[in-house]
Amino acid sequence: MGLLRAAEPVMGTVFSVAVPEDTDGERFAAAWREACALLHRLDEVYSPFIPESPVSRIRDGRLSPGDLDNQPDLSPDEAADFREVLGLCGQLRNETRGAFDAWAVGDPPNFDPCGAVKGWAAERASRLLVEQGLPQHLLNAGGDVRLRSTGIEWSVGVEDPHRPDQILLRLRRADGAVATSGTRQRGAHVWDPRSRRPASGLAQATVTGPDLALADGYATAAIALGVEARPFLTQLAQRSGYESFTVDEDTGVWWTPGLESHVPELREVRQSG
Repeated sequence: MGLLRAAEPVMGTVFSVAVPEDTDGERFAAAWREACALLHRLDEVYSPFIPESPVSRIRDGRLSPGDLDNQPDLSPDEAADFREVLGLCGQLRNETRGAFDAWAVGDPPNFDPCGAVKGWAAERASRLLVEQGLPQHLLNAGGDVRLRSTGIEWSVGVEDPHRPDQILLRLRRADGAVATSGTRQRGAHVWDPRSRRPASGLAQATVTGPDLALADGYATAAIALGVEARPFLTQLAQRSGYESFTVDEDTGVWWTPGLESHVPELREVRQSG
């Protein structure tokens, strides 16, 4: 299947989009411009690296999360979105029992919702692309992918963190999300909020399910959990249908039962005990 593609640097990474090549070019370009404008605006609101962003003002105590409605730089809709993001962060903290905690990121710990915002922003941009006439697209947010289709099936490859030229897992989905968190590209950037130390034990975790914001948060939590991730991911699959695939620091791999059909070639050679 031939594809039309475009990309935009934003949120400290690169967002890219692919659509079937028979998509109207002008519609594609216009929809992507709208999506990029949305992503840049969300970066202005949620970046902890922009001194006057609402997130930065919460971090240094100039803004209370309970006072979002009285901010001249936030529209009523944006204030409502911010409360949605805070709710998402709370949900992830509760579901992961603190392994994902946007209020305890880094050393010293501080508020940083980026681990939830990128996937949430991608969901928003993907929804906008559909509204703008692109019901079939693959939106890649720095390696985390949101898929939409009304008939075709997309293929998403997951690299081996120990041998980046090889694909360990290939997922085929018409609709849904695939999020991967790991240490290969950015080093030990995930902190375990519970121990206040860099996470260890897993080189990579991939989570797939309906929503990219949740999948991204669960993958980040899995890295923070390290050797404790398997019970959490097993229960997650049983409870919500989000399936997972992990790679140990010593190259062993493990997956939840729902991914069994995607990795038969690994069963004998790489699966860890």
